[in-house]
Amino acid sequence: MDLAQECAAEAAGLTVPGLVRRNAEAYPERPALTAGEETLSWAELRTRVAEIARGLGALGLSPRERLLIMMTSRFEHWIADLAAAHVRAISCTAYHTLSPDQITYVATHSGASVVVLEGADEVARWRPALAASTTIRHVVVVDDDVDLPDDERFVRWADLAARGARLHGKDPAVLEKLTDEVVPGEPVAMMYTSGTTGDPKAVVLSHYNVLYEAVALDRLAPMDLHAPTIAYLPLAHVAERELAIYRALYKASHVFICADPSQVVSTLATVRPPSFFGVPRVWEKIAGVLKSVPDGADGLVKQLGLDGLSWPGSGSAPLPGPVRDFLAGLGVDVLEVWGMSETTGCATANVPGAAKPGTVGRPLPGIEIRIAEDGEILVRGPLVFLGYLQPDGSVREDTDEDGWLATGDIGAVDEDGFLTITDRKKELIITSSGKNVAPTKIEGMLRAHPLVGYAVAVGDQRPYLTALITLDEETAPGWAAARGITGTLTYLAGHPAVRAELDALLEEANGQLARAEQIKRYAILPEPWTAESGELTPTLKLRRRIIHDRYSADIASLYG
Repeated sequence: MDLAQECAAEAAGLTVPGLVRRNAEAYPERPALTAGEETLSWAELRTRVAEIARGLGALGLSPRERLLIMMTSRFEHWIADLAAAHVRAISCTAYHTLSPDQITYVATHSGASVVVLEGADEVARWRPALAASTTIRHVVVVDDDVDLPDDERFVRWADLAARGARLHGKDPAVLEKLTDEVVPGEPVAMMYTSGTTGDPKAVVLSHYNVLYEAVALDRLAPMDLHAPTIAYLPLAHVAERELAIYRALYKASHVFICADPSQVVSTLATVRPPSFFGVPRVWEKIAGVLKSVPDGADGLVKQLGLDGLSWPGSGSAPLPGPVRDFLAGLGVDVLEVWGMSETTGCATANVPGAAKPGTVGRPLPGIEIRIAEDGEILVRGPLVFLGYLQPDGSVREDTDEDGWLATGDIGAVDEDGFLTITDRKKELIITSSGKNVAPTKIEGMLRAHPLVGYAVAVGDQRPYLTALITLDEETAPGWAAARGITGTLTYLAGHPAVRAELDALLEEANGQLARAEQIKRYAILPEPWTAESGELTPTLKLRRRIIHDRYSADIASLYG
C-alpha cells in the first residue's frame, strides 16, 4: 500500500463528530482548548458540543441546512461549529470584517436558517441582512448583556445550551446516534472566498476532504499527539479551519486561542508549538521584529521559540524572497505551501527533508498536478472540494469531466516535481505592447523594505508599469525615527527622505527585473490599506479591482 492509499484508507473511516467522541473517550482529561486562563478538556468540550447540538436540533436545524457564525475566536466559536457537524448541518464562519452589505450578500446567498452572533456589534451589523433574508429562522446571540430586538427569532446562547443540556441529560444516546449517522462524504463546512475580483463564492467541503488533508499533512510532517498549536487567524480562513479544528481533532491537539492577532509573537514564545503557519504578512512582521535587534537576533529567535519549530509554514500568498532568506539566515527555514479553499487548504507543500526554496513544494499524497497549455495549474484528487453552493441550496461541481479543477494560478513544475507559482491568471498584467507581467513578483520585492506596507503594480493595457505604495504602520515610523524624522504616515508619505529611499528601492528592484517588468513611476499614498478600509481582503490579499477604482486619479497621474 503506497502513501496515498494509506491516507485514503485512514480518512475513509473518519468524521468530525467521530473524532470528537474518540478524543473525549480516549483522552478525557487532556486539554483541548485554552483561551486566556480557561481551558476545556476533551470531555468538557464534547459535553458543551452535545448541549449546543441538541439545542440546535430542537430549533429545527436539519442536515445540509446552513449555519452562519460571526464571532471572534473564543470557545463558543469552536462549539457552535462542531455542534453543527453533529446535526449534519453545514457551518460557515463569516469574516468579522464584512460590511453590512457584504453580510447581506452572504446571508441571502447561503440561504442560512440559523445564525450565531457574538454580541451587540454583530447584531447591529446584521440588521439589514436579517431584514432581507427569507430563510433565517433563528439568531443565537452569545453575549449575555445584549438587549435583544423585539424579534421572536432571537435566542440567547445560554438558553439554547440549557435546553440542549436538558435534552442530552434525558437521553444521551441521541448524541451517539447523531455521531454514528454522519457519513465521511457529506458536507461539513463552507467557506466564502475572499472575493479579490468579484462576488465571493461558497466553497463546500466534506468530512473526507478536511480529514484527508489532516492525515496527509501528518504523514509528511508528523506531529505528536496532544502537541500544542496556536489559533490566531479567522476561522473563516481555510488554513485556520484545517489546522485549528480538523488537524487538531485528528491529533487531539491542545489549541491555544490567540484572539488578538497582534499578540501572536508573544503567544509563540509562551506556547512554543512544534509547527506554526503564518501568512506572509505575519512572517514579514516577525522578520521586522528580528531586524530591530541586529545584535541580538539569534537570542530573540530562541526567546520566541522559533528555533524549536519543526515546520514553520507559509501560504495564502507568495512569501517575499528577501524575507525568506533573512529568516533562513537565522535558522528559521520557512517552508511555503500552496492551495486554496477549493483544495481544502494546501495541495502542495515543502516539508522538512523535502523542500526547495522559491517553490511551494510537491503535491500531497494522492494529489495530481497538471499544467495547462496557457500555464494554468490543474489539480485532481481527494482534496478537491464538493463544489460551490448555489442560491437554491444545491452544490455545483467545478471540475471537468475527468475531475480536474482549474485553479486560476499560473505555474510550472520542475524536474524534481516541485511546483513554482508565477501569478494569478486573472491578475497577469498585459501591457499595451503585449508583454505578460506577473505583478506579485514585483510587489513582493517592494514589500520586503521596512518602509513599505503594500504595493500594487499597475500597467494593464498601458505602455509601462507604475506602482501605488502605502507605508507600513508599524515599521515605517521606526525607520523614520532612526533618521531623526517623526510624524504621521501622511507626513512621512510626503517627506523627501522617504521619497529618496523609495527611489533607491525602485532602482535596485528594476535592476533585477526585465524591461517590461520595471516600474517607471510610483505614488506614495498617505493612508494605509486595511481590510476595514476595503483595499484588502480579510486574509490581507489585495483587492485589485477596488484599488484600481478608488485610486483611478492617482493612477491616471502616473501616466499623465
